[in-house]
Amino acid sequence: MKTLHLFAFAFLLLAGCAPKEQKAAFTDLETIVKDDDFRAAIKTGNFVKLSDGYTYYEYENRQSDTILVMVHGFSVPSYIWDSTYYAAIKKGYGALRYDTYGRGFSDNPDVNYEVPLFARQLKELLDSLHIIKPVNLLGLSDGGRTITVFTAQYPERVKNLIYVDAAGFNTMESTPTASTAVTEEEIKAFKQERYPTMAKGQLGDFYDSLPFRGWDTKYQEVMRYKGFVRALISTQKNRVDLAAEQRKIAASGIPTFAIWGEHDTVVKLSDVSANLMERLPAIRLTVIQKAGHLPHMEQAREFNTLLFDNIVSGK
Repeated sequence: MKTLHLFAFAFLLLAGCAPKEQKAAFTDLETIVKDDDFRAAIKTGNFVKLSDGYTYYEYENRQSDTILVMVHGFSVPSYIWDSTYYAAIKKGYGALRYDTYGRGFSDNPDVNYEVPLFARQLKELLDSLHIIKPVNLLGLSDGGRTITVFTAQYPERVKNLIYVDAAGFNTMESTPTASTAVTEEEIKAFKQERYPTMAKGQLGDFYDSLPFRGWDTKYQEVMRYKGFVRALISTQKNRVDLAAEQRKIAASGIPTFAIWGEHDTVVKLSDVSANLMERLPAIRLTVIQKAGHLPHMEQAREFNTLLFDNIVSGK
């Protein structure tokens, strides 16, 4: 009888430990579908249906002769431009920002997320808003790829080209060497391995994240939209070398600028500066101190002075 009691105790002990030793059950955070009801519930900005799906945008001071168009980066949608967008509006400039496909409120179409897709979205958005005059075009991080391809295709539509801690200056294969299709296994693995820390990881974009408490919490909403992870993986798999497009921009003579955070660990200036200067030899580079990957947020006053007083004004 004593032996039986010991056996039962050991069994209960092991049973109690088992859940801790097992992996936590997978919970898919992507629960929100971007359908008509979803769009009707969004009370800010506007939607326009383009050839690859609905695009969410905000556009103010439409009557202004000076227009700034802001393209966000890899995963954080257009709200990442808040400090620049509202400063431009306050100065009376036309200000346009939008969510690229697969991000924020814009559609997540079932396509390859390659740079020509994003360049086409930008071109169609400008056309739909009847923006014909050349614009001041800003690209943050991965948005640097979009503005590179767009400007190489439509140089007459760009007045000033402004890279902000921009991706696309590393040396790559001209075409992807592996399959660009995204599998369900890749999507599930991404959600299991990266989602648990992905929101908190956004704080790593800052040199000093303390003034930006809640930034990670806001990002958690973005992670709930169906198709988000597929768009991220597809974007990563479809990146190509942009040296030819960048040299074409250099030959066009469009005034080109680069603004970089001194402490950027996402796109390190030291890793891309040689290509940046070789491909765009006339580019005007400014490094902002005490800033990481998002200098327009961390040092908004210095960034806005540079942007509005030195670049947009033409001084």
